[in-house]
Amino acid sequence: MPKFTIDVTAGIATRIQAVVARYNADQGAALTVTDWLLLHVKELAVSDELMANAKDLTDQAQRDVQAAVNAEKQRLMDTA
Repeated sequence: MPKFTIDVTAGIATRIQAVVARYNADQGAALTVTDWLLLHVKELAVSDELMANAKDLTDQAQRDVQAAVNAEKQRLMDTA
């Protein structure tokens, strides 16, 4: 597995630690800075694919809703 090493200043490290602490408090998580960085790098890496998949899922959901509405309309018309 590839491994990356980055250097940051002490000021940046302190700021990142504060961001991670806030994230952990908000999410009820207990991520380390390394875990938090990895999570966000993974999110960035999959974001384009996720957006494409989300669009496909949204389109399918809209088709499903329309089909359900049409079926309900027909059911109501059949009982009128």
